[in-house]
Order: sequence, then structure tokens, then C-alpha cells
Amino acid sequence: MLSLFRYKTMKRRVVELFAGVGGFRVGFNQVKKFDKSGKAIEKSEWDFVWANQWEPGTSIQHAFSVYQQRFGISKNHVNEDIFKVNKALIPDHEVLVGGFPCQDYSVARSLSGEKGIEGKKGVLWWEIYKTIQAKKPPFVILENVDRLLKSPSKKRGRDFGIMLACFNELNYNVEWRVINAADYGYPQRRRRVFIFASINNLKYGKIYSKNTQEIALSEGFFAKTFKVKPEYKKEASYQFSSKDLVDISNQFSASFYNAGIMVKGLITTFETIPLKTKSKTLGDILDEVSNKEAYVIKSNLDSWKYLKGGKKIERTS
Repeated sequence: MLSLFRYKTMKRRVVELFAGVGGFRVGFNQVKKFDKSGKAIEKSEWDFVWANQWEPGTSIQHAFSVYQQRFGISKNHVNEDIFKVNKALIPDHEVLVGGFPCQDYSVARSLSGEKGIEGKKGVLWWEIYKTIQAKKPPFVILENVDRLLKSPSKKRGRDFGIMLACFNELNYNVEWRVINAADYGYPQRRRRVFIFASINNLKYGKIYSKNTQEIALSEGFFAKTFKVKPEYKKEASYQFSSKDLVDISNQFSASFYNAGIMVKGLITTFETIPLKTKSKTLGDILDEVSNKEAYVIKSNLDSWKYLKGGKKIERTS
């Protein structure tokens, strides 16, 4: 990722939407330790200039409280419904990141001809879209559940197709990859789709003049870190015939595989095979724990087993 910013004139400002407890920030700034107050020790190569976290329907904002504990109380750490945020007032930035729920992405047109959202009011993807429209960040990195590529069930691929169409409308190129953490040495079978978008007139965009197969298998944003075998199982291509999001919502369906590229509206997708590395086990992690607070005191073991167990109490009468 650092290679994106080899251009000395470019700043390293990041905005984090749907920040949760700060997962993207932990990764960007390689957080591994905390100081005595519980605040994260960051390498600070990336300046997180604004972050938003809001959990609807609850008065206690647990995730935001953790974010503040780890990264400090700041006017730029915002606990506000993203639908109410004026996107123009978000600070300028070079990278927009966010992990957002998978919902209904379909688009409809009102009687007045304006575009709107069919289904739940205010789907969260459109708040990302509005932020990109307002701020035009050079790079966008998003994360979602892997079923996004196949939803909805009655029109496979439409939802992800709408997202790609939005990026195409705003003149971004896109790469995506489904990554299972267990394939790359982590002790968790967690499959997520990661999406990387970049404005197509950047210097970085030169990479997209290469063969799409080469980008997906060896030279792309994900391929250099999450390596795959040089062969692949399946390939498919799609071309947007229109930039009208309503037309795309009504007509588009596609089979999206676990990797792909969109360059100027031309989509190419591949079923790649990860080059797996040996995973750590839970035992490996426990062996690395030295903090005494992580262990159960022997005198409390029976109580701990009860609290963590099924809490079955035998009848005495």
C-alpha cells in the first residue's frame, strides 16, 4: 500500500467511515501496543483526519467509546448518524476507507425523474457514494462480506454491479479480491471482499494499461501482497452499455468471481487460487501471551466454567 504514496507531493490523509473500533487504522498505522492509558501507539505514517462511527437504535455507543479510548477524544472523531453528516464538511483526504453492511443497492426513479433508492431508506453504500462525489479522494478502500458479489439471489451480481457503475460514473478504476484470512497465515476462517478504487487519471493508473490477467494474478494492488497461483479456474467479462444507474439496476446481472478489475467500464473477473501459507493456531497465539491478566486464576476456575458454560443446575427436589 505504501507504494501508492511514493509520489512525494501526495499527502497521507485518511478518512474512516463506519470506523467501528478502528480496524483500518490499526492496519494502516501498524498498531501492536498500547501505552499505560490504553491509547494505541501508532507509527503515524498515515494521518487519520476524520472518523465516523454510529450505531443506530442504541443509546450506548460501545464501538465509538473503544475508538476514543484507543485513538483519543477529538472533534474529528465523530459519533453522528452518517445520513446527517454534511459530506462537503468532511476534511480533504487522499484515502477513504470503510467497512459497511451489505444491504439493498437497487435504484429506482421517482415521478419527478430523480434517482432514489428502492428498499430501506438511506442504504449505507449511497453515503459512501455521496462522500466520494463531494471529496473526490484519489484512493478508496472498502470491505464487505463476500456474498456482496452474489446478491441479490434473484438477480446475481446486481448489487456489486451497481457499486462498480457508481465508481465508473465518477471516473474510478476498481480492483477487488475475496480474501480468506486463513489462506494467508491467520488463525481465523474469515472471508471478506476488499475493494480498491483509484481515480483513472492518476500516475498510479498506468498499471491498468497492462493485461488484466497480469493485474489480477501478479501486478495488481492485491496480487502483490495476497499472492495467487499463475493459473485460474474461470474468467468472464462485462461492459457497461450505459452510465445510467437506474438502467443498470433494472437490467444488470453477472457472475463475479473472487478477483477482478474494472477499467473505464470494462469488467474482467477471475476465479483465482490463493498461494496458501501455514496458518497459526489458537495455541500459537496463546503461547505468545505473557500478560497475567489473560489467564484465569485457579481459585476462580469453577466460577469461570459455570459462567462460560450452559448454566445447567440440577434439580434438588
